[in-house]
Amino acid sequence: MFVIRTIHKNIIRHLKKSILSILITILIVFFLFLYFQNIKENETQLINLRDTLPVTARICNLDGSQEVGLQIDFEKIQQIHESGMVTDEVTTTQAYANLTDTNVSSRRPEFSFIGTNDISAFSAFSPHDITYIENYNDTFLSGEEAVCIVRDKFLKEHKLNLKDEFGINVYAPKYDAKGWQTFTYQKLGIVKLKVIGSYNSNDRDLSDELPDIISPIGFIVSIYEGGHTKFYASSGSFTLNDPLKLNQFKRNMKEIGFLSVDMQAGFSRVGEALIINDETFILSATQLTESLILLKSLAPLIFIIVAMIGFITSYLLMQSRQNEFAIMRSLGTSKKKCFQIIFLESILLVLLGSLLEVVGAAFITNINHMTMGLVSAIFVLFYMLGTVIALLLLNRFSVMAILSKND
Repeated sequence: MFVIRTIHKNIIRHLKKSILSILITILIVFFLFLYFQNIKENETQLINLRDTLPVTARICNLDGSQEVGLQIDFEKIQQIHESGMVTDEVTTTQAYANLTDTNVSSRRPEFSFIGTNDISAFSAFSPHDITYIENYNDTFLSGEEAVCIVRDKFLKEHKLNLKDEFGINVYAPKYDAKGWQTFTYQKLGIVKLKVIGSYNSNDRDLSDELPDIISPIGFIVSIYEGGHTKFYASSGSFTLNDPLKLNQFKRNMKEIGFLSVDMQAGFSRVGEALIINDETFILSATQLTESLILLKSLAPLIFIIVAMIGFITSYLLMQSRQNEFAIMRSLGTSKKKCFQIIFLESILLVLLGSLLEVVGAAFITNINHMTMGLVSAIFVLFYMLGTVIALLLLNRFSVMAILSKND
């Protein structure tokens, strides 16, 4: 009780110095809040880059000039998927077909039969250009059902209607060593398709690029597997799940067998390289990372400065009170008890200033409570470290020498 009463009296007796100590604490803690909040914001921006600046990639030929109409080993596509590092995968495959009622003399592929898992694979038309029958939409491409959407022109030429079923002979193209289709084909089998939709392009310049029949890629894969024929994709693109793991992703792609683009390689249609659109992300991530490294490297210096401020402030504020402490010592207060009183008085003022700043910051900033608590604890630790050193120095005085000066 003696210690508590003495601390209370000292704070009231030296009210101006007490208020000054509290204000200094508030200013330092406010600065530390801004410092740690800056670090937190940079870390948040770095994490959010995956959403604001997604990294996309496309499979291409070795010289980077071709991204569609390729010969891509489908096993590589599957390995990309199984890596768990990508999302928004868009894949197409090229097959050919003719109607099963075609005359025997003209049994050869007459139209394109494309498999995909996403309508975005086609630039010649959009989902708004497709008319579906009831209970169907774009999600049909994620399944393996024997259904299709066809060009409006195809419907008219073959006198088909929505909901009709028709049979086709399916053919796989053959490729040469450079991935070119040789215009020779391997028959895969006969399938029956249900027409669940039709499409056309409002852009006449792109209308010739429209495929005749589009089905789920899973369904076409099953046709290839049934014909015991190696399956190739004709295009592939995807988005990285976590661009912050970009280097790991590149290593994985290299292990799978994908190469970097070599513009001097010469043209081919083999899809064995990757174009990764990561320049903007790398630039932004590098800037944020460098900023974080700089901010975090300043932390030891800032903590040392806080300790120095604690030392200087305590030394200057307490130096003029040596007479007071000398009188306490002469009245029988031990050196240890005297130090305890001064220390507790100092830490009480520091804690009060920190609490006031935390309350104020809670209303005017968006700093979370955990960060404020951590910053306040670090501040008190280093500030009081400086204070302890100052008090130890101030407590090393001769009581007789101080009292004799007053005489």
